[in-house]
Amino acid sequence: MSIIEILPFDPLSNQMARPGRAKAHSLLDAGAVAVLGLLLGGFVLPMALWATNGTAASYAGSAFELGAVIWAALLAALWPVLQIVVQIRRFGGAVIRGNRDRAPAADGLSGRIARAHTNLVESLVPFAASVLAAHILQVCNRWTVAASALYVAARLVHATSYALGVTIIRSAAFYAGVVATVVMAWQGLVGLG
Repeated sequence: MSIIEILPFDPLSNQMARPGRAKAHSLLDAGAVAVLGLLLGGFVLPMALWATNGTAASYAGSAFELGAVIWAALLAALWPVLQIVVQIRRFGGAVIRGNRDRAPAADGLSGRIARAHTNLVESLVPFAASVLAAHILQVCNRWTVAASALYVAARLVHATSYALGVTIIRSAAFYAGVVATVVMAWQGLVGLG
């Protein structure tokens, strides 16, 4: 069964489904996005459990917050690999291996993965700067730990829902990431005071 039979659009091409035009690999590509999201999400839960297992004194050194930046950077580094896999499946390996002077446009699933990656990189800069400022100022408390866990989880959900075209969840996750960044920046500013 193709995803076209489940959803009213083809996530690979982002076009409305037409009878007889189902692409068998659409379900596999959408499944690959979901599996990557779940695998990476498996790292967020242990981080959150570890963070809630002690007091603020156990967070000395901001290791959890710095770890969140590393996990977000890892997501940013790995997410384009998914786009490459989708493009190879869609256009063939020869097109992707070349210089891409005349590369086909990144649209549909591939385009959404690319836009999710761009959004992640753009949001990672202020978050990482806030974490580093809080670390330098030795601000480490429940707010910074919660903001770090929220940021990583929100960005993971955002990237996955963006790629799958689920706009309501994508938007909610985006704003959750913004809130996490603002909380982290606020804690850094409090540390200046």
